Amino acid sequence: MGKLTLVEQVLQLHKEYYGENNFGTVVKDYDYYPKVAEIVINRKNKKIYSNLDVEPIKSSVVHTGSSPVMTKTGRIKKLMFKDGSGAYRVHLGQNEVVHIIRFILNSKVRMEYAVGTAKSMSMLHNLCEAGRAKLNRNLPRKGIWKLGNYEGVFYHGKARKDEIENAARFAVHPKFQELERDFNQFFSDIEFYTRYGQSGMRKVLFTGPPGTGKTTIAKALGAKYQDKYVFVYADDYFKEVCYAASHKKIPVIIIAEEVDELYRADAGTLSFLDGADSPRNVAGTYIIFSTNYPKRIDPRIRKRPGRIDRVISVGAFRTKDAANCAQMYLPDDVLLDSKELGAALDRTTPAEIKEIINIGIGMIRGTKTDLSVDIIKKARAFLKGTLDISAMEADEDIDERESIYKNNGPRPDYESYLDD
Repeated sequence: MGKLTLVEQVLQLHKEYYGENNFGTVVKDYDYYPKVAEIVINRKNKKIYSNLDVEPIKSSVVHTGSSPVMTKTGRIKKLMFKDGSGAYRVHLGQNEVVHIIRFILNSKVRMEYAVGTAKSMSMLHNLCEAGRAKLNRNLPRKGIWKLGNYEGVFYHGKARKDEIENAARFAVHPKFQELERDFNQFFSDIEFYTRYGQSGMRKVLFTGPPGTGKTTIAKALGAKYQDKYVFVYADDYFKEVCYAASHKKIPVIIIAEEVDELYRADAGTLSFLDGADSPRNVAGTYIIFSTNYPKRIDPRIRKRPGRIDRVISVGAFRTKDAANCAQMYLPDDVLLDSKELGAALDRTTPAEIKEIINIGIGMIRGTKTDLSVDIIKKARAFLKGTLDISAMEADEDIDERESIYKNNGPRPDYESYLDD
């Protein structure tokens, strides 16, 4: 039997630890080891108690160390390394481990394979994404944040300036105004929602097909009000944020997409949503749920008033709104008639409009042709055609392909749309 490859070795380590029937999730070249090694070193130097530990184990890769650091544990000083080659077992707590094999040949050639259960890989990834300092366990008071889970929830990834500016542009979406009015009315009249011991929680559900802008509308709200409120992308951990906001008595906006608990609700979730078992926040908790599949939501939630307070349907744009959306993506030097542009893009989604304009720009690249409404129409037809073809190609066999070729001829390209 020949020498095992790196990925075969790390999978073998996983099976030896978890058993033959436990499937592993493999991640290649994400550089988990130097990130987790730095976290371990920082925690030791700052005397932060942690279940996190890294154990070198035997493999075909010789253990080497780079970026040496002296750490102090009690009275003992120890030389540790922020990077290096070798095989490692990363202990994450809760009896979860990840195995990593890392090989460094030189500054340009390096390989790493990490394998673990779905839970352990999620724990490791969240830990590394959280940064290399002490995890931020406290709910911030302002800004736009993401939520992870490693030995409890933490907040990380405050939105960058360019992300905020790009999201703010989407305030032109007509459904943004509907959401903003509801949002402002709630926080302006928060005493009304907390009287008689009420929870002070409002739940809004965005529904609509993919690409219609549900997530971006919520982002636009965050971009506009992030200097006054805290926005948290929480998804399935929305309850934890609700409790944290209630404890701190600060206003919070929670954005939660495709939440599993809306599809398979238990008694606890139902009580939480209808106010019987919700944490009371006198400052106000505003939750924005979203789904592409509203009919899949548990009917005990979907058909019971109060568990979802308001439903906002987000569909494709009609003429005027489609033209306004297109203006965000058109080059600054392109001026098109709004009525003609809106007619050409009627019943399209924001995601489709963005791609149609990208295709249109591709059609005129290298030619002297200006971007026009006629080009936009052809780009829309091209997008529709490519989507139809991809759907057919998913299932067709050689006989079907030959039949399509005989009936339709060769597939058109961009230039064919420009020929007169």
